[in-house]
Amino acid sequence: MSRTLRLVHRTGYTYNGPAVASYNEARLAPRANSAQTILHTRLEVTPTPWSASWIDYWGSAVTSFEVHEPHEELKVVSISTVTVDRKPAQGGGMTWDDYADVAIRDEFDELMQDTERTHVGPDFLAAVAEVRAGSETPAEFVERVFTLVTDRVNYVTGRTSALPTAAEAWQVASGGCQDIAHLVLAALRSEGIPARYVTGYVLPDENTEIGETIIGSSHAWIEWYDRDWIAYDPARRQTPDDFFIEVAHGRDYDDVAPLRGIFTGAPGSKMYLTVEISRIS
Repeated sequence: MSRTLRLVHRTGYTYNGPAVASYNEARLAPRANSAQTILHTRLEVTPTPWSASWIDYWGSAVTSFEVHEPHEELKVVSISTVTVDRKPAQGGGMTWDDYADVAIRDEFDELMQDTERTHVGPDFLAAVAEVRAGSETPAEFVERVFTLVTDRVNYVTGRTSALPTAAEAWQVASGGCQDIAHLVLAALRSEGIPARYVTGYVLPDENTEIGETIIGSSHAWIEWYDRDWIAYDPARRQTPDDFFIEVAHGRDYDDVAPLRGIFTGAPGSKMYLTVEISRIS
C-alpha cells in the first residue's frame, strides 16, 4: 500500500558575526525511482543566492549555491511531497563464487573499497571473519552481520553527522544511524559484497494519522547487492517500508551529506536542523 508524505527540512547556519560570502552544496531533494514518485519539490535559500542544480555521479540531485553579501544566518528549507510504494526486493541468491567473479568486482569496485569513514580495526575484522566462517551463504552472512553490529553498538538518535571512522563507534559501542551503517558497510565490503550508504528520512511513528505533522529525522541505512539492491536499516532493525523517503546514496556519509559548505568573514558557525513529516495518505 503506497503512502504520500510531505516533508519540510529546515537547516542552515548561524554565524558568529557577518559572513562575507558562503559557498554551499545541498542534497535534499528526494530521489525519483521505482519506489518513489516525486509530486513536488523545491529548495528555498535565504539570503537569495546564485544557484545551479545537477545530478551527481551517484545519481543524486544536487543544488550548489553561493551568497555574496554579508549575512549572519543562512536559511535553507527543502519542501517535498512524495508518494512511496516500496516493493520487497528479491535477492538473486548469489554465491561466494559469484561475488568473486571478475565482472562483478569490476562493476562494483567503488562499492567494495574501504573509505576513511568505514575504516575499522583488526578486532572488528576478526569478529567479521568469524561470522563469515560460520555462514554457508552470503545472504546468511549479511543477516549475521546485522546482528553482530546491532547487538554491540547502541543506537543513539538525533545525531546529524557521522563519527570520523566506524572504528570509533565499535570501540565505544555507541553511534548514530550513520555510524551503524558505516560498520555494516565495512563488514560486507571486507568479504567482497558490494554495499552502499543510503540517506533520507523516516516517519518515526507509523500510526501517525492522515493530516498529522510530526517531528521526523534525517536517517541513514544501507543497501547490499544480490542481483538487485536490497535495503536494510540496521539502526532501526527493519527493512525500509513506505514510511522511508530516500534522498541519496554513495560510498559513505561524505558522498551524500545533506548540506555542507564553506564561508569567509565570520570566526565560526553553528548548524541547525529540524525535519517535519506529514502523512497525506
